[in-house]
Amino acid sequence: MTSAFHFPEYDLLDGIALADMVRRKEVTPSELVRAAVQRIDGRNGPLNAVVHLLEDEAKSQCRLPLADGPLSGVPILIKDLLAEIEGCPTRNGSRLFKHYVAREDSQTIKRYRKAGLIFVGKTATPELGLHPYTESDATGITRNPWNLGLSPGGSSGGACAAVAAGMTPIAHGSDGGGSIRLPASHCGVFGLKPTRGRSPSGPHFSELWQGLVVEHAVSRSVRDSAAMLDILIAGSDDADAYRWPAPEESFLSSTCNTPGRLRIAYTFQPFLGGELSPDCRAAVESSLQLLADLGHDVVEAHPPLASADQLCEAMLTIVCGEMASLVENAGRMLNRVATYEDFEPGTWALARQGHIFKAVHLARMRELALHQGRIMSAFHEDYDVLVTPVVNQLPSAVGAFRLSPLEARLSRKVLGQWGQDWPLRLGNRLPQTSRQVMEYMGWSTPFNMSGQPAMSVPLFWNEAGLPIGTQFVAKMGNEAMLLQLARSLEMARPWQHRRPPQGQRASLG
Repeated sequence: MTSAFHFPEYDLLDGIALADMVRRKEVTPSELVRAAVQRIDGRNGPLNAVVHLLEDEAKSQCRLPLADGPLSGVPILIKDLLAEIEGCPTRNGSRLFKHYVAREDSQTIKRYRKAGLIFVGKTATPELGLHPYTESDATGITRNPWNLGLSPGGSSGGACAAVAAGMTPIAHGSDGGGSIRLPASHCGVFGLKPTRGRSPSGPHFSELWQGLVVEHAVSRSVRDSAAMLDILIAGSDDADAYRWPAPEESFLSSTCNTPGRLRIAYTFQPFLGGELSPDCRAAVESSLQLLADLGHDVVEAHPPLASADQLCEAMLTIVCGEMASLVENAGRMLNRVATYEDFEPGTWALARQGHIFKAVHLARMRELALHQGRIMSAFHEDYDVLVTPVVNQLPSAVGAFRLSPLEARLSRKVLGQWGQDWPLRLGNRLPQTSRQVMEYMGWSTPFNMSGQPAMSVPLFWNEAGLPIGTQFVAKMGNEAMLLQLARSLEMARPWQHRRPPQGQRASLG
């Protein structure tokens, strides 16, 4: 454990403010790392948000010349999925990768490293980022810092829990169906999913989940997110399937501007079905009132996206296809054949279902998913922003969505040990379970399909003291306007002072 180091300002400042202190030589990157590690040591125990400490890696980075940038010298946590740091483990929340050590930096990490960000640890994720909760057989249960009996959401649940608990001001995340926005809502932090094509996919991939996955970050402040987005797009990779041109003005600079008077639409009809809880509705209603008070035009309008049945079927098909492909490709990455023993029973079931689906079905569902972008493009001719809930329900109880022990044993024996797929071909359990998860979420996935930027903004806490975010969606490529709007909301209703109560997290001691 790092020796005691008294630096209370660390808990009060965002990443840009900490970097300013480094530039003024009021603190060193090494001292920021010590502060971060001290807080991880003191606060991570009950949360299990950080699953691998990178203290030696961080110290090595601190010995290098300091880069020039708005977040240079700031400690950051990296989600233990996709983002690979050379020489460090990448577990992806799965037993399959128990002994995997990255041989090179991923493109995202290369850009972070060039900007002077310091990697202090890896955060928890569900197996292969599949779930809207963060629990895995490989790394255990991650808990919500606002209530330890609840989930922080997923799949960037470890990242959001860590930032909410003050371990670092920023954490890397990724979003394939709501995996930044949903846990940001549950943990009371700011989370932006960028436009498809903003984040790189290399060196191992050219696209992820048929174009649904993008990487970015979660943070306590809007300006940190803007600065992180500038870092993310500072490079090019000609092998990426999608590329979006960088704006003329930096995202960080754009947050100094006001968004002007916006045409804002809102809806309370969940895109993926399910019931909207009163508290989640109240959060949006509170945000809409704030928007009206700020002078924006607010009207109710529901975009004509595909039906909940179609959207849920498309998502399940894409995920199953991707899991089947991952199992087949494991030999290329790990030099061995993957078996059912390498995965949780639910993950193996998804992979087996991927072999049952026909190629024409995947092609049709991919086209349906991407067509949502055409629908939303037309919608944004009339409206600058769409406002919705982030999620239908409050954070689920820990363990609420996991298979029962009996279901897990039966699945492992029949689908795994015996290699029998007839329960999938004849039964309806997998689509039913998938639909239950989609109805719990309700809102975020369509915008991974459409490729638009969307953000969760922490503007509301319910009577039980739980944060509930509001989702804001803009047309393709218009993160600058979203960030400007978020900054105006942050100034009107600040949230950085809101922290989980001491009783819900371990103290620094």
